[in-house]
Amino acid sequence: MTLIFASIEKHYTNEKKTLMLRQANIISINLFVNGFINDPSNTFVIDSIGKIVHGQIIVLDSRGIVIYDSNNLEIGKLYATEEALLSLQGQTKFYVNELKVGTVYTPVVDDKQDKVLGAIIITSSMEDIYNAIENMRSMSITLLFAIILLILVISYYFSGIITNPFKKLIHSINKITDGHIDKRVTIEGSYEIQQIGQAINHMTERLNEIDDSRQEFVANVSHELKTPLTSVNVLAESLLLQENVPEELYKEFLTDITNEINRETNIINDLLTLVKLDKKEYKLNIESVQLNELIELTLKRLKPLADMKNIEMIFESFREVTAEIDKTKITLAITNLVENAIKYNKEYGWIKVKLNSNYENAYISVKDSGVGIPKDIGDKIFQRFYRVDKARTRETGGTGLGLAIAQKAILMHHGWIKCDSEFSKGTTFTLSLPLKYYSNM
Repeated sequence: MTLIFASIEKHYTNEKKTLMLRQANIISINLFVNGFINDPSNTFVIDSIGKIVHGQIIVLDSRGIVIYDSNNLEIGKLYATEEALLSLQGQTKFYVNELKVGTVYTPVVDDKQDKVLGAIIITSSMEDIYNAIENMRSMSITLLFAIILLILVISYYFSGIITNPFKKLIHSINKITDGHIDKRVTIEGSYEIQQIGQAINHMTERLNEIDDSRQEFVANVSHELKTPLTSVNVLAESLLLQENVPEELYKEFLTDITNEINRETNIINDLLTLVKLDKKEYKLNIESVQLNELIELTLKRLKPLADMKNIEMIFESFREVTAEIDKTKITLAITNLVENAIKYNKEYGWIKVKLNSNYENAYISVKDSGVGIPKDIGDKIFQRFYRVDKARTRETGGTGLGLAIAQKAILMHHGWIKCDSEFSKGTTFTLSLPLKYYSNM
């Protein structure tokens, strides 16, 4: 701002200087033409010219004596200033003093004889320029403050438009943080803000699902752990309430109690396995494993269980496949899949296990001729304690955690598992495992 007004001041000062120099030159020429220097009594010419000059006019003769003063204050006096003497030597000068008064010193020259006859001094106030600049400065400052105020008002208005949605967003997030995970965010604003709101709503929906799943899991765990204990309690009380119980009945009841205890133990062991697998810091013991041998040993170990239902187990391998895996975890996953295929199969049914691979992944499928799973069940079968048929599962002694354990073990290897089934027509589980294990995948 200061530089701008300094530039304006310089411009108007130069304009004033040019005007005063022009006026001085005009007067100088007229005085020479009319011989005023030699005959100062003829003031008509200079008086008429002086009417158009806004300031004092002083005319000096060649000695520096004032022969004309438009204010009649200096006539007859010696005007011996430095600037006056320089003008009598033929120099033209312009000065502005500290009182903001501009003065032009111009010589009156006889061009023919190249002789300085005298000098003209024109003094004019520069106050009008400085006043105009000061007025401009005041107006500019006022206008600047008005613009700043307007900008502040507009900024406040638009900041409200921008920040209000964020305030609502923060309020909703605080509500969710306080435990109101059913809270939904309703935001009107830019597309980006709406996207944030939608993302938060999606997050709260997932939190609700997780919370519901957690509550259901706790309820299922409580129920599953309570059921065997209830059976044990009923069997024990039945024995206590009877007198002279035959030894055969004791053995029968104790056998049932032992089975219920074993069932309780299996549930607890599976829960502990899941807890270990869920831990983020849990590390896999990766080693190079020949999958053909691993599957053959698993089927050999489960053959007695299959023979009890006269189920034929077939293993098909297209090539030798070696993969970097945690042998214990993958054995557990395959065991759970084959055990399910046995438990939910038909008498004299069959199970086909296939192993194949490409340059990147190993593929294992477990197909059975069992009861199958309705298509609308989908991935629910991998949920903990989820059962298609609860009564049938209890008959087979399942805990409802086998598929969840299998899926978790496979996902930890950065693989995948999927189910393809049709009710009463059998089930096929297919899983994929990377041949090379990368911990940072």
